[in-house]
Amino acid sequence: MPPRVMVSSRPRVWSYVVAGAALAAAAVTPVVATGAWLMLTDAGLATDVASSGDLMPLAWAIVDTLGEALRDLLAYL
Repeated sequence: MPPRVMVSSRPRVWSYVVAGAALAAAAVTPVVATGAWLMLTDAGLATDVASSGDLMPLAWAIVDTLGEALRDLLAYL
């Protein structure tokens, strides 16, 4: 009788971890890109963030921009 081969579940767990990390990166990338684009194109926003050191104006600008994009997309459909 041949010896049994033990199959470890560890590679399967790592595939879930990698898939989760890829999904998180795919979800965060548009938000980071929008923030960078806003900081480069909106001088008033960049000045507010630089002078106060507070990132909330940037966060609200990202939310507004993505909300407008979603609204326009839904209106198009």
